[in-house]
Amino acid sequence: MKQRTIYQLILIIFIAPLGIIGLESCESKDCDQESVYQDVAAELKVERLEDELKDLKNVEQTLAFFQANRIMTDFFLDANQYPNDTILARRLYKLLQQPSIDTLISDSKSYFSDFDTNISELTRAYQFIKYHYPTAKVPRIQTIVSGFYNDMYISDSLIVLGLDYFAGENGRYYPNDIPRYIVKRYMKESLSPILLSFVSNEFNLADQSHGTLLADMVNLGKSYYFVEQALPCKADSLIIGYSTEELHAVKTNQEIIWANIIENEMLYETSHFLKNKFIGERPNIAEISENCPGRVGAWIGWQIVRKYMDQNPEVTFTDLMAETDAHKIFQRSNYKPRNQSN
Repeated sequence: MKQRTIYQLILIIFIAPLGIIGLESCESKDCDQESVYQDVAAELKVERLEDELKDLKNVEQTLAFFQANRIMTDFFLDANQYPNDTILARRLYKLLQQPSIDTLISDSKSYFSDFDTNISELTRAYQFIKYHYPTAKVPRIQTIVSGFYNDMYISDSLIVLGLDYFAGENGRYYPNDIPRYIVKRYMKESLSPILLSFVSNEFNLADQSHGTLLADMVNLGKSYYFVEQALPCKADSLIIGYSTEELHAVKTNQEIIWANIIENEMLYETSHFLKNKFIGERPNIAEISENCPGRVGAWIGWQIVRKYMDQNPEVTFTDLMAETDAHKIFQRSNYKPRNQSN
């Protein structure tokens, strides 16, 4: 009967606020901490490869393009999956002759006409990273339009960005092999948070010992905390990839969401199938409500990590990233959610 009671409360509390969410204004955040890192040297060199693609005249020039951009070719275009470069070069050159590729390149360049804004964001983020990890490398960045072949490749020395992916629904074409609720997340404002969530894996030592939903939630929460510290002006909705409406609903009803997890004994669940219902990619979590967005467990984990840092001021950012005991973080966070009206 407890589970039914939880669901009844969700129907009353979770769904009711949705009618007014569209009126909510954008989030405001304190960006003052940026000044602490502004003198750290971190130069991001950018190469716009989509411009070079437009100028390729034949397969031979395409092969030369591959040799000049070997890492991108091997790991972004997956050249290692082909017997030789010539096969891939022929396929890519043939693709480049399609009118739709011209449109993709044109739309992507137009949408990212202010790409310097993204580079400024990432430069500040790498200043933050270098401040805390002085030996960290600052990678080169290459941009490309590949006909939705790939969205990004990340290493400590090179980042490749598929700008056609990150135009999301803002171009005349968009990737049709990705659910629309995910495509909507791909926009220039969310490029930096998505990228840095992957970059955080280099520094965020995850709890691999427990295998529980709690451990996964905290690991993901640490990743989002990394991003929000590196991008202090970025709205929470863009960091986690929620719409403003979804974020409002989750914040407003976090006590109900938490009660559902606790009363259904999910916190220490180890089944990957069951855990993914709360932290995996889904349009919603029907077990809580049709209006509850997916990955809500990751959002809860983020709140646990935030609370942990608030409650333990002696813990530094690097201490947090090095901490592998998710249960300790949870216990010392004293996380007790309360529904929020804003």
